[in-house]
Amino acid sequence: MRSVRKYGTVLRISLENAFAYRSTAVGGLLFYSLFIFVFFNLWRAIYQGGEVAGYSLTQMVWYLCITELIVFACRSSVFAQMNEDVKSGNISYQLNRPYHYVLYQFFNALGGMTFNLFLYGALAIVLGLVMVGPIPGFRLHNLPFILLSGVLGMVINFFLLMTLGLTAFRLEENTAFYFLYQKLVFMLGMFIPVEFLPPWLQGIARWLPFSYVAWAPGRLFVAFSWDFFWQVIPVQLAWAGVAVSLAFVMYNFGIRGLQAHGG
Repeated sequence: MRSVRKYGTVLRISLENAFAYRSTAVGGLLFYSLFIFVFFNLWRAIYQGGEVAGYSLTQMVWYLCITELIVFACRSSVFAQMNEDVKSGNISYQLNRPYHYVLYQFFNALGGMTFNLFLYGALAIVLGLVMVGPIPGFRLHNLPFILLSGVLGMVINFFLLMTLGLTAFRLEENTAFYFLYQKLVFMLGMFIPVEFLPPWLQGIARWLPFSYVAWAPGRLFVAFSWDFFWQVIPVQLAWAGVAVSLAFVMYNFGIRGLQAHGG
């Protein structure tokens, strides 16, 4: 119970900080709106011929609103934070503190991500309704199950980024891994649905974690079905478990041979 209260306090303080500095989100909101507006016009030109891979224009715009919400709006600076703490040696000062470093970073980031989820989520709803109107056949009672998929996508994304950041224990320069990861998430679900990919690449993408960050919750939002829900949720749970485990393994492996540079 002490651990629950301890990390609950970290989460509460993180939420309070996010709310206190809410004005800093204005720039992000403007960029998010601009991105959706630009790609709305792009997809409107593409969709003059009708549906593409089973997605209507309305579904595609809402899909972009949701995937951008998960990947862009609910992002964290965990990769940069890991790099800074490891390379500067600051992490050595946190080892004896009364919390686990990995869990502290997660709950500390969770407050900001939760705040952004509701703030950008409200904007996503407004933009979607203004640009293309409501999704035909959308059922509000499915929203908790869609939200579950979105949260799992955020967990996968966070801990994979943390794992990449913790490679700084062994690598002097790991930024290339971050950029590669970003592009894979971007192309395998955030920008375009997996169904738009060539059949051979679809098969590969459905086994990789990158598409389950944004594609799974985006697809559930625009075309919810129980068959698809029970297809993707177990995979998301599995990849979330793998991502969390990798972060802990990388952390434990790194601190064994910790060398503090500077500080």
